[in-house]
Amino acid sequence: MQERYLGDSHDFVKYALLRHLRCALDLSIGVNWYLTRPEDVDETGSNDGEKRHHLNGGEWKDWEPDLFERIRHFENCSNRRLERVRQLGILPDDTRFFPEHVPLSNRANWHRQAISTLAKADLIFLDPDNGFEVDSMKPPKTPKYAHYAEAIDYFRMGKVVLCIQFARQCDPITRGHKIRERLYAQADLLPSVLPIVRGRMSPNILFIALSPSGSCSPWIRSSVGSRSSTI
Repeated sequence: MQERYLGDSHDFVKYALLRHLRCALDLSIGVNWYLTRPEDVDETGSNDGEKRHHLNGGEWKDWEPDLFERIRHFENCSNRRLERVRQLGILPDDTRFFPEHVPLSNRANWHRQAISTLAKADLIFLDPDNGFEVDSMKPPKTPKYAHYAEAIDYFRMGKVVLCIQFARQCDPITRGHKIRERLYAQADLLPSVLPIVRGRMSPNILFIALSPSGSCSPWIRSSVGSRSSTI
């Protein structure tokens, strides 16, 4: 996550899903932002974070009118600060946040701090820039990825874990299934326990979950909006 992304179209889908799950499952939310600085991890001149076509309204506003009105404050670049998410009431009041930047070194200590900060939340949302780690990642790009082991650590604490995954220049269904298979294998889970939620946008955004048995059964039966589907 980078602060310049706050309020973009992918953010809208993310917040809509988290708000939906809070209501459907009655689970408190903990957010690990996996915060990065663009000057540390990206090339100069990138225009990432400026896909804000949802601000035109239409079906986006109809989908989540309350969220639409709150999130539009991020259209102004000066408002793109993490603390504004809490101040604007975008997520429930009892949501916990871990806002520390992902380091290049001593990541294990950073991860322990995140676990401690989010320990009282029921559902842990991991929000890296790209998604789960890939074999080709190299410093200084590693902070843009979540490690499979980090997600599994939360799961072993009895948490529901939800991780964001972008699907760029690939078939999103194939990509999502491969990531879920690897995640479930490392967690010693049977495959395909939960569906993957897919945001049909450019690029596609996927939400991949781990859950203790039965914790997310209402999710399987519910709809999360016209811009999303399950795979």
